[in-house]
Amino acid sequence: MIGAALFGDGAVDAAPPPVGAPRRVLVSRLRRIGDAILSLPLLDALHERFPDAAIDYLAEAGPAQAAIGHPAVTTVHAAPARGGWLMPAPWPLLRALRGANYDWVIDLYGNPRSALLAAWTGAPIRVGPSRRGRRHFYTHHVARVDQPLSAVAHHLLALRALGIAEGESPVAPRIHLSRRELTEGQELLAERTPGKGPRVGLHVGNRWSAKRWPEERFAALLRLLSRSGMEPLILAGPGEEELARRVAIAAPAGGAPIVAGLSLRHYWGAVAALDVLVTNDGSPLHSGPALGVPTVGILGPTVPEIWFPYDARDGHQLLCKEIWCRPCHRHECARLDCLDWISVAEVKRAVERALTVRERRRASA
Repeated sequence: MIGAALFGDGAVDAAPPPVGAPRRVLVSRLRRIGDAILSLPLLDALHERFPDAAIDYLAEAGPAQAAIGHPAVTTVHAAPARGGWLMPAPWPLLRALRGANYDWVIDLYGNPRSALLAAWTGAPIRVGPSRRGRRHFYTHHVARVDQPLSAVAHHLLALRALGIAEGESPVAPRIHLSRRELTEGQELLAERTPGKGPRVGLHVGNRWSAKRWPEERFAALLRLLSRSGMEPLILAGPGEEELARRVAIAAPAGGAPIVAGLSLRHYWGAVAALDVLVTNDGSPLHSGPALGVPTVGILGPTVPEIWFPYDARDGHQLLCKEIWCRPCHRHECARLDCLDWISVAEVKRAVERALTVRERRRASA
């Protein structure tokens, strides 16, 4: 099952006795920006349970951006993208991790490198997945589950491994931007979209072709939104600029504005200034909700119960077709029926629903 696939193939440990309150905790989610965003509710849960504990966060440079500014986090450690068995990180970082004297380390990634870093800290309590070999780097193991849980709920299973109840209603992920970052995002969008219509961002890219809604559909959506009085703009991450340009020129009157070439935190500032975000699967799917922006998620081969844990009452709209071959979790596919069956009209209606919720919330604020 999906839960077992995500958390490995080791034996299921018996429920451990509760542990004492920690003074210092390190949470590690080493790779992938979207997964780092989905780990943020664990930080909130730890802070609520242990308000006097210092909580640090470890990730590679990109994912680490998600924890910057989080009110529960004391220090964010950014690791380089690569490391070896003898030196899983540069010596200054290894020294800092060892010298922090952590009581707990919670490793949410569980690959060999993150397991080695967890062990390197010397923390007496180390939590990680019960996978073959690397399970020996941990003192407590996250139990396998046989039902699909949201990625947020999966991260919170680390608390159960420590004998701590996760709670029934975890908070939603929240990225915390500075006032300056928010202002810069608002100024950027005001410059690119000077009209008065709702600003709808279209993030058209994804590194994997099986997760990209066809670009001609995005182009048709762009034209339809423009004719409806909205102000669409194209968002692009690294390597997505050419795709963004191809979609942008489909807009009437010379093309749509493109927001590209930004650092991750500046990109988030721009997203935070949107009225609605429309995006493929990937880290933008989690950035929008974590910034309080109603998000229309277009999902193909993945499992929405895991990767779209967002509430329609907040304006978030899931578009995902029940089709015989999904979820296949493929990165490439010759057919892509799961995405082709999502029409332009469906996405436009989802944008309109998201805008309705947005306006209702603004009116009641």
